[in-house]
Amino acid sequence: MPATITFSKTFETKADAIVIPVIDQKMPKGLSLPASVTKKVKDTVADCKAGECQTFTADDKGVFLVGVAKGTSSLDIEKIGGKLFASLLGLKKIEKVSVVDVLSADDAAALANGLYLRSYDFTKYKTKDKKPGKMVVKVTVAEKAAADRAFKSMKALSDAVFVARDFVNEPPNVLYPESYTAEIKKLLKDAPVKLTVFDEKKLDKMGAGALLAVGKGSERQPRLVIMEYDGRKKKAKSEKPLALVGKGVTFDTGGYCLKPRDGIVTMKMDMGGSAAVVATMKALAETQADVHVVAAVALAENMIAGNAYRVDDVLTSLSGQTIEVINTDAEGRLCLADALTYIQDNYDPRAVIDVATLTGACMAALGLNMAGVFTPEKKLEQFFWESGKETGDDFWPLPVNDDFNKLMDSDIADMKNLSSSPFGGASTAAAFLQRFITKGRAWAHLDIAGVAWRKDTTDLCPKGGAGFGVRALYHWVTHYK
Repeated sequence: MPATITFSKTFETKADAIVIPVIDQKMPKGLSLPASVTKKVKDTVADCKAGECQTFTADDKGVFLVGVAKGTSSLDIEKIGGKLFASLLGLKKIEKVSVVDVLSADDAAALANGLYLRSYDFTKYKTKDKKPGKMVVKVTVAEKAAADRAFKSMKALSDAVFVARDFVNEPPNVLYPESYTAEIKKLLKDAPVKLTVFDEKKLDKMGAGALLAVGKGSERQPRLVIMEYDGRKKKAKSEKPLALVGKGVTFDTGGYCLKPRDGIVTMKMDMGGSAAVVATMKALAETQADVHVVAAVALAENMIAGNAYRVDDVLTSLSGQTIEVINTDAEGRLCLADALTYIQDNYDPRAVIDVATLTGACMAALGLNMAGVFTPEKKLEQFFWESGKETGDDFWPLPVNDDFNKLMDSDIADMKNLSSSPFGGASTAAAFLQRFITKGRAWAHLDIAGVAWRKDTTDLCPKGGAGFGVRALYHWVTHYK
């Protein structure tokens, strides 16, 4: 269970732990604490550098000094809050935490939100060794009302990140296209989001041959889920919506191009792009954002069976373009192709962002802490590149151009689903997707293969599903002009 955060003008003395923010390694003024605590703070404060957490015990309480520098960004203060939570976990039986009144309302909210994000855990299936109780953190701040407002907005987005983390962490015997669709319906039941679901029969009738092929070998058939949120205060019919499209392969064996043992582990996370999209739609509705957004998530399970799609098959996509299958483990782009076509044909969006755990090549290029952004639009490239400073979802631009596009040509079909070149796999995958974007439409592809799943903890995220992309997509939707 995540921590409970409250704000108060009155310091809570009956706490298991006291947190004292230290600005620029200087003794905070006006501390109303026991003399023994104050003395140890004086002795320690000079060592409490920005971003660090110093810990000691006094009067049977854990005392935590967190270093903050003047002018520190909200994101960096969030990270300090995450480090603080990790330090709090280091002492047993800490359930009540009280933060001394030192920070401004916005900084206090950011510190609390960082602690809240890091406090996420996924223990749904544990029957033993569950963490006892829930940590309650009371943050003392003079401007309580302002801190409440700031944190309410932050928490709504953090809760959406938790939604995405939950989806990614769910095992594939629980989360598959049909059950995932049911969970999306439940999540958005009371939200002002219009939901449309296409099952395998409807997908076949409409001609979504690429998505259907990926899920053909599974008893759990594909779904295409469409979501529309319109929270505009002033609605103009001429204004086109923004669009989000997510890959939702709930488990990826690689099909007949079977993944090796080490590669197949954690392939429940191959729907991380769809989780980010669904959670973003929930956040937009929760915050009543003044935007119009349509979204599509293509859900499938890539399995092996007598009727599974094969290498050398030729598929006809929803767009009418034909695809020669070179590798059945290049399945995510096939799912996205039909979803991209549907969202453009039916909503004519002014800009489209697709997000997917698409290629190992992107992981090889950028590692496990940064996602790739591929787009011919400099405006979109710059937006995502810079947005990491605010959202913590870091992107790096990688190329997509005619040279990569030519590598996707097929001798017998309009294109193939994998380049014959062993190089530039992330860019050739983006070039494949670009073939399904209508001319003149703003588009960016986000490859989150390396960042959707955490193999180790970060300041704001424990191991497992990261919820990466939710904050970035929300930021894009609410700021893009």
